[in-house]
Amino acid sequence: MTTPRILFAGVFHWNAGSSHMIAEYARVAQAVGCEVGVSSQLSRLDGTVNAHLPVVDDITWATHLVLVFENAQFLSLQQRELCEVVPRQRRIVLDPDGHWGPQVCAGVDNNAGVDTIDSWHKLYADLSDVILQPRLGEHLPDGAQFFSYFGMPDIHRLATDYPNPRTMPYELQYVGANWWRWKEMTSLLHAAGASRPPIRRIRVCGRWWTGDPHPDHLLATANEHGWMEEHGVEVAPPVPFGQVVSAMAQAAITPVLARPLLARMELLTPRMFETLASGSIPVLWPDLGHLSALYGDDVELFLLGGDPADTLAQMLRDPGRYRRPLAAIQRRVHERFNYRTVLAELIQFAL
Repeated sequence: MTTPRILFAGVFHWNAGSSHMIAEYARVAQAVGCEVGVSSQLSRLDGTVNAHLPVVDDITWATHLVLVFENAQFLSLQQRELCEVVPRQRRIVLDPDGHWGPQVCAGVDNNAGVDTIDSWHKLYADLSDVILQPRLGEHLPDGAQFFSYFGMPDIHRLATDYPNPRTMPYELQYVGANWWRWKEMTSLLHAAGASRPPIRRIRVCGRWWTGDPHPDHLLATANEHGWMEEHGVEVAPPVPFGQVVSAMAQAAITPVLARPLLARMELLTPRMFETLASGSIPVLWPDLGHLSALYGDDVELFLLGGDPADTLAQMLRDPGRYRRPLAAIQRRVHERFNYRTVLAELIQFAL
């Protein structure tokens, strides 16, 4: 049988989550018995990420084509026609932002974006019969199947092997961009300041936490100029490609914040797995209770409850209470969602 050659197409930037997923797929591909590439003919690459991904210039290389749609409909009409080089039964649509299904709104945000839900449905139906969503629970829309897409990187360090929080570089750190997360982040930082004793060693790594928002996404990246600095938060640039997990490991606590729309739709995101891989104690925003599907019964331990300041204080005062169950969660989730297992599952959808 011919070795499967899986060609991915999407919008891949060096500081975006999907790019890290594809790099992990490429890393484990040989062990899974396939090859992985990224289409230069169909994708939008930022130039920097090209050095980190296995770029393929000829679509005829592929036995299977996986189209990853996130924020935008990135294919031109000519590119959509080019997709037909790969037979329809070997084409897959990956839908990590939940465009397939009924329209869902969270404030002014919604899963259609600048397009319409009908146009998303038509696009997907034109391209493939296999539509995959990383959607937990019982809410998969008709015609979609569950696939995590995001996997858990190898465990950087077990939670039980971490030192006392007082000796770590940061007490609390968030690694990621401000993309519909300003309200949640500032509320969390207010709680950190109100904890007893107050949490002072805090860092945020990523874009749009300070300074001008993205000119094309003013609402999604809105922030209050100077707020972070005024509240004693160290603001750093995005971490280099491939160093997200090790950067998270520098902090005792790492918040897991999801775009409210994705939380409402119970969709998985890369940070839900990367934070576990780091071994840093995850603190979950209250709208992420559906992560019981990953954390099991211990999810309540990591959710911000009615007194977020007290929850954060307890995590630093008695880290062992959290680190022991977290280590068991790390092992269990990695066994189920390591990248070799996830990539092998993807291949099965295309057979």
